[in-house]
Amino acid sequence: MPKSKRPSERFIQVPFSVLNSPAYRALGISAKVLFFDLRTRYNGSNNGNIEATLSTLVHRGWKSSATLSKALAELMAVGFIARTRKGGIGRGVGVCSLYRFTDLDSQPMPNLGISGHSATKDYAQYETFSEAKTALDLGVLRIRNEAKSSAYKKRNFNK
Repeated sequence: MPKSKRPSERFIQVPFSVLNSPAYRALGISAKVLFFDLRTRYNGSNNGNIEATLSTLVHRGWKSSATLSKALAELMAVGFIARTRKGGIGRGVGVCSLYRFTDLDSQPMPNLGISGHSATKDYAQYETFSEAKTALDLGVLRIRNEAKSSAYKKRNFNK
């Protein structure tokens, strides 16, 4: 197609192997929506520098931090995204967590403290829906327990 006839509009490209994977089928609807909402933030060179805060997603219809948190936990639990920087408030400076899509390569971003990665496709390790669903449930539980433990430590440290 001649260059002048190519559409200039951006689009999201997701392989059918991702959408047909047992891990994707095991996700809840909020996690599936979040996957695509986060994918709109990917510009071709910022994988690893994807924010998933309520303030950055409110314009896409996200209203509940609890729903967003659960959807993020689901995506991480079965390996569609991986955290590249852990966020939180430390020494008075708040930074948000950053994520990368595991089906895409990511470049190092030294200014953000993010190392580069080849696509790991962590979600592809599950061969059956049952296996993916078990990993999803256990992974979400583990992620929630880690968050509770971290919050408990912060509360007790600040006393």
